[in-house]
Amino acid sequence: MSDTADDLSNAKLKPGATLDKFNEAIKRGESGSHRNILVDNPGLVEDLAVEFYKYNENPKESPNLEVEDEDDCSFVMDCLDHDCCTDDADLALALLRMLKVLSRKYANRCNLESEDIRIIAKYLHNKDSLYVAGEAASIFLNICYEKENVLLVIQENVVQHLAELLDSPFEDVQANAAGALQSLSFQEEGRVHMREANVLPSLFPLLTHPSVKVRTRTVGVIHNMSSDVGSIKIIRTGNAIKELVRMLAAPQVSICGSAAGAIQNMSREQASKQEIVEAGGVPPLLDLMFGSDVQSQVCAAGALLNLLGPQLESDPNTGIQTPFNLSQRRGLSRLVMLSVVTGMAFHGLYTDDAES
Repeated sequence: MSDTADDLSNAKLKPGATLDKFNEAIKRGESGSHRNILVDNPGLVEDLAVEFYKYNENPKESPNLEVEDEDDCSFVMDCLDHDCCTDDADLALALLRMLKVLSRKYANRCNLESEDIRIIAKYLHNKDSLYVAGEAASIFLNICYEKENVLLVIQENVVQHLAELLDSPFEDVQANAAGALQSLSFQEEGRVHMREANVLPSLFPLLTHPSVKVRTRTVGVIHNMSSDVGSIKIIRTGNAIKELVRMLAAPQVSICGSAAGAIQNMSREQASKQEIVEAGGVPPLLDLMFGSDVQSQVCAAGALLNLLGPQLESDPNTGIQTPFNLSQRRGLSRLVMLSVVTGMAFHGLYTDDAES
């Protein structure tokens, strides 16, 4: 493509679609008295970062996301690695928000290196501003969608710093930290690392947090971690089952669905199975089976089969399996399937997302 064609293509881009304006300013700053714009004019760097974030704050209307090509983030990372940025909370916040926008893009997430992880991680323990630490956590939430980045995060021992932010007095910081841990725990390597780092006990108190966002992300982490066999006992002994059962009746689909998923996983362990029943978990699971959210239905159905199925397979007094017991088990399975199919049909007919 010719230079003229490139110019015409760039002219069609919306403001904030690329890093060209920011990167050019950084390059021009190399001719200043200190040969570094962060030293000569840090205010300009902050203003440019704020401007970029303003254009892209809403992911649904982000010009940068409309451009699939990878961005040259090297200048942003160089700025974040400089002492001037480390010592200036406002500048750091502006640049981290900029990087958060950039980390939403798949092409950018796939080109991170261990040095980039190290640079971002140092802002997690910023003692001057917890908001700076919270923004750094939100970047890890995005970049840990990719398994390769999870492995890099594990190498840099970022998990412990994220866990410490769960105790922040600011709910946005807590939500970002929980969100990052949720992304990490989606991968098996992340779950094992989090278990070994003893992160779970720091999450249990947040299951009753007044913020819906914090509760949603926290129960999401618990759901992910419950698929790790070694974590089930930790969740049970941490007295989290009662809160998970309570969350089954939450009006937010994301919360009750994650709680149902966690209970389904935990109901495979005999000790947890007993606690779930004693906590009154069966009635809300039955309610979810006849709901309109398919994922919640499937999890509730699986949990009920784990909880009630074994009791129907043999005589409770003799332990002998009879044709009658087997028919009870089959009857429960059919009831479960019928409820799921009914819920799916109801969802298809009455959901707002149904095609006209």
